[in-house]
Amino acid sequence: MVFSIGANLFGQPIVKIFAFEQENLPGTKPTGVTDENGRAIKKAAAKKNYFIFLTFKKSYDIRPVKIFIRGKSFSIQTTTLKKTPVEYTNNTVVGNPEKTVLVPFTKNRVLELNITDTQAEEKKSGSIRNLTEKNDVVIGYIWNKKKYFATLEKIKKLEPVANE
Repeated sequence: MVFSIGANLFGQPIVKIFAFEQENLPGTKPTGVTDENGRAIKKAAAKKNYFIFLTFKKSYDIRPVKIFIRGKSFSIQTTTLKKTPVEYTNNTVVGNPEKTVLVPFTKNRVLELNITDTQAEEKKSGSIRNLTEKNDVVIGYIWNKKKYFATLEKIKKLEPVANE
């Protein structure tokens, strides 16, 4: 019994990931419009919005440092959220907004991870390569001066949003 308590104190903390991906479709450009140099303006490429959250016990001091989404490495900034549930409202259908719960109610600490930029393709160790091949989301974090990884096999998709 003493061994199981000791192992629990020094093992990896329980961390849960909530991750969502949303296509952000650009609006259309009117035909025949040119820029100041006379070149035709092209429609912007579709982008993806990511809504990624990490939850863990309030007593833990966890610092996320890197995220891999479908094998691509990104830098992150974190924001601590004060209340849950975290909801996203999709106003695509006028008069009938659709709410999606991104993070259910919890008494745990919730961090929102904001992607800052894409990193150059870096050489990954064998263990990181294995994790990124099997999981859509891999988050590297520091806890008790050691590096750990939390994984999520499949990222959930939200309805696309279209800009005008």
